[in-house]
Amino acid sequence: MGKFKILPFWERVKKSIRAHKISQKEFASYVGINYNTMKTWIYYDRVPDAYSACDIASALGVSMEYLTRGSEESAVKDHERETHQRKTTAAKIRKMARRIERDVSLIG
Repeated sequence: MGKFKILPFWERVKKSIRAHKISQKEFASYVGINYNTMKTWIYYDRVPDAYSACDIASALGVSMEYLTRGSEESAVKDHERETHQRKTTAAKIRKMARRIERDVSLIG
């Protein structure tokens, strides 16, 4: 597993909060996180639990990928790959269903 630097997470969060032109205290209240807890996370460079991190990303309108890695690129690639796989799987299922219908009609 690769090592992640924690500091960039909070730097990205703080940058996004500033872009929304609100204070960290207002942001913490909006997200439903105790302000002192968030200050402690930032001060000690601690990544919040997954639920809180997702809430933070959602409230900022960014992805977890951006907050953790600083890049949306791999998230987009993952989404494109998953979409392609779903389409391919759906096409295979339709083909299999047509084959089964044909076989059933030959039997019946």
